[in-house]
Amino acid sequence: MRKMVLGLALCLALSGCGGSPAEEPAEAQGLPVQVIGPEEDWQEVYVKFLEDLCEEEKAILNMERPDYDPNDYPAQVENLSKEYFLYDLDWDGVPELVLRSGWDSWDTRFYTVRDGEVTEAGRRESRYISFFTSPDRPGIIVQDTPKGPVFVYRLTLEDGELRQGDYLYETDMEKQFSDLTYRMEDVVPGAAYIRGCRTMAEWPEHTPLTLPVDDYGRKETAAEPDPERDGAARSLILAALEEGTSFCAVSGDGWGGDAGWTTMEEYLQPGGIEEYAEKPLVPRRRCWVDLDGDGQRECVLYVERDPEDFIRDGCFLIFSEQQKDVYAYCLNYIDRMDVTADGVFFDPWYLEEGIDGGVWRLSFGENLCYQYTAAYDASAPLVEWEALD
Repeated sequence: MRKMVLGLALCLALSGCGGSPAEEPAEAQGLPVQVIGPEEDWQEVYVKFLEDLCEEEKAILNMERPDYDPNDYPAQVENLSKEYFLYDLDWDGVPELVLRSGWDSWDTRFYTVRDGEVTEAGRRESRYISFFTSPDRPGIIVQDTPKGPVFVYRLTLEDGELRQGDYLYETDMEKQFSDLTYRMEDVVPGAAYIRGCRTMAEWPEHTPLTLPVDDYGRKETAAEPDPERDGAARSLILAALEEGTSFCAVSGDGWGGDAGWTTMEEYLQPGGIEEYAEKPLVPRRRCWVDLDGDGQRECVLYVERDPEDFIRDGCFLIFSEQQKDVYAYCLNYIDRMDVTADGVFFDPWYLEEGIDGGVWRLSFGENLCYQYTAAYDASAPLVEWEALD
């Protein structure tokens, strides 16, 4: 199932809404763009690339392999892929795949499709870089924040090679080190933060998360509410929440919650959602909202640790009915977050502080789920929460 309201939000998060230069007036096109013949099968090529990457990493994770070395294994695991996103750097209609690996020192590699094959166009090594759309000209905006100062520049793809442009902004190190007044909106108006998604899902074990490839470029509108389908979905979800019916629980963000087929009672126990909890987690509130625009609502359930547990934090469980089965997507580290009635998640503190990454939507289908950047509408009403205690 690939039911999503992508529209402007997905366009910002993945494609940049740049469009083809041929569709824009000459004065808006910016630098000349090398137009290469369209790679019609680029989605299949990237899916195959992620599948092959998955098999390579599964082999590394296999502790039964003949060349397994316990001394090398931790470093090998740390250097596996962590996340990726799609973005069209050169406006030729085929997005590049930006893959980030490692932890202490991010290794970011840019891949593109040429003649039906995935080709590496360049790389960057830095733990402190993040990426933004380039709304007015080809390329991608890079924000480098090495512990205080800020440096902003544009990367472009020219003749198949990654190239760095001049700095668009850099902290004056003679005047300050910690740059607290910088905002990307003042440097590149309209640039939107690009949120990466994990490369692999953990249930079933180490499965390539190819949903962003399938979603790329879709511009769908929200379907009208369907009371019949909505009612049927609600009944099945409530059966999972209140009557012990089994559902499939997977992580929605890569930070835990993969349990496969389970029941609510089992899932809330220590080791279900949270392995470090000492007591069962407690459902606190829930709401019903159509997150993917298909005309039927999902249930967003907030659960947190028992008051006597050693840490008080919580997570969202997104319950979705799909083909008469119920799936639950676990989202962690969301204590301050709220949800609008049109399905946008946001963190008020992020908005107040001007921190990127605090507004997003979900795309999901069966065992795959990821978050992508969305626009925040302050006039949108909030969901109505139902207290459970």
